[in-house]
Amino acid sequence: MADDTTWAALCEELRPHVSPEWQRHADEHGDQPWVRLILLVDAHAFLSQPRIAEKIGMTMVDLADEREDERAGWQAIVERAQQDRSELVTKVVDSAEVVLPETLTPLFARSIEPSRAIM
Repeated sequence: MADDTTWAALCEELRPHVSPEWQRHADEHGDQPWVRLILLVDAHAFLSQPRIAEKIGMTMVDLADEREDERAGWQAIVERAQQDRSELVTKVVDSAEVVLPETLTPLFARSIEPSRAIM
């Protein structure tokens, strides 16, 4: 059985990181299991890519070529942003078993690892 409390908490945590359209669908239709599945797969795909803080940091690391202190500071920002994003991805994956019905959990796993589905 899907846990609505965990779903609500996950949506709230993801809110600053996902699109307003994602939020709207979560709010309006997140009680439907198939919609939850699609939203989780979408959040996973979105959060699996570097976000703007990482991109800016990586660019600034490159631009601070001969300024080691500055470069180290930007690298720390990149690493922190990567860690924060990784924690969110882990939370999405870990929550799937709780917020999805048992019948949809395998579809989530297959959707976030497409190479496994092809094999």
